[in-house]
Amino acid sequence: GGLATPFLVNQLTDSNTWVGASSFVALIPAVVGTPLSGTLADRMDRRMLLLVGLSLQVVTMSLVVGLYASGQLTPWRILLLNFVGGSAASFQWAPIQSLSAVLVPRELLPQAIRLLSISFTVGRSVGPATAALMLAFVGPGLAFAGTAGCYLVGLVLLTTVHYQWEPGEASEPFLAQFRAGIGYVRANPSIRLALRLSFTMAFLGGAFAYSLTASVADDLFRAGGGGLGALALMLGLGSVLGGIYISGPGGLVRRSRLEAAVALTFAFGMVIVTATPWLVVGFLGYFVMGMAHMLHGVTVNTALQLQLDEEYRGRVMSVWLVALLGGLPLGSFAGGVLGDLLGMRWVMLGYAVLLAGTISSMARGAGFALLDDDGPGV
Repeated sequence: GGLATPFLVNQLTDSNTWVGASSFVALIPAVVGTPLSGTLADRMDRRMLLLVGLSLQVVTMSLVVGLYASGQLTPWRILLLNFVGGSAASFQWAPIQSLSAVLVPRELLPQAIRLLSISFTVGRSVGPATAALMLAFVGPGLAFAGTAGCYLVGLVLLTTVHYQWEPGEASEPFLAQFRAGIGYVRANPSIRLALRLSFTMAFLGGAFAYSLTASVADDLFRAGGGGLGALALMLGLGSVLGGIYISGPGGLVRRSRLEAAVALTFAFGMVIVTATPWLVVGFLGYFVMGMAHMLHGVTVNTALQLQLDEEYRGRVMSVWLVALLGGLPLGSFAGGVLGDLLGMRWVMLGYAVLLAGTISSMARGAGFALLDDDGPGV
């Protein structure tokens, strides 16, 4: 669904601005909904929050399938349904990221966080790659239906999950507890670093890895749905390779050193894509981007979660997700508008240069050293 929607919008409008807007309205609800769900995740059953969110996702995607099948899925209706689906999803991210801490013993938490991060990032890469192949050979209808089916399967599987954790006494008013979580984030420099890194990578890099891939395939390579499928597939293969590496020797590398290297590698992959009119070279760029994005996601998520007090986990993870999910729509919308004005190739190159410069500035001296702290009890 996340790839089929911009593909269909691009077909219907031939506008990078519309493509960016469709991603913007799907992800911007996270800025409001995710902090609320993070506070709720520290006050109530996290599984129940997920069940409600997934149920709404199933309903929304079923409407998308029905409207597409009847030929009534217009660009404006896509934006409306994307907003509704994004609002439902915003109440899932924080509980998902918080569940690992209550499903495994503390001594196994680093491995559990790494596995969750890998599955989260691979899902965002391999899933769109599968959808892209459907788009190339069948069309968006099957991709929409497959997304609805995946939501339904997830809903069924979630009903089988059981754990012993119970939320503490909600003695504080909701808003006071929310403000306490924000205060905890502001007082912790390592958390603030993770937030800055996540937003930077999402705004300047993730926008082109996910939301604007359809525009890249069309504007840079004139390749249409087939090119979109191939680029998404290479992104997914790169993510898989990154997951294999971080599960083995990469897990032994200091997170501060790894994060600096992979962020610059991601920018290099973007430069490869912009430097050629040949789609096959673009494959290499997206492969590099997928691998680097996987390593970045696992590194930052692991560093963040290991340093949290359990009392604040849901709220802090929600703020982190706001940085991540807020950077994507903002970067996508800005990139789409600028792409129509200046050309997508030049905009992607500009984003790559900004990403490399920002990361280099942040990494000066011991700028990333805070990522190496394993927190209490690990």
